[in-house]
Amino acid sequence: MLNVPQYEGLSIERILEKGQEHPQVVNYLPDERDIERLPRSFIVNVTYTLMGEKFKSWVHEVIVERNNRIAENRKLIIELDPAVAIAFRDSVNISSKF
Repeated sequence: MLNVPQYEGLSIERILEKGQEHPQVVNYLPDERDIERLPRSFIVNVTYTLMGEKFKSWVHEVIVERNNRIAENRKLIIELDPAVAIAFRDSVNISSKF
């Protein structure tokens, strides 16, 4: 089961377009007039089940591109000293109350 956020680049239309790259996806979906009645999760999971990693990778790429675009537009990117960045990436933060 794949959960796909409702981002601009991941609309039902785009997901269906991507699904057309796999010939069997259409066989598991109803007629076009009934598509709008389907839950988003159904379309996502049918497409993911049939396309597998290719679909999952595409979704991940769209999410990364979107997040990078937002980070740049809102100036959310910071520069770190490489040693600090490595330490931050490798750190494990654990919080516990006794």
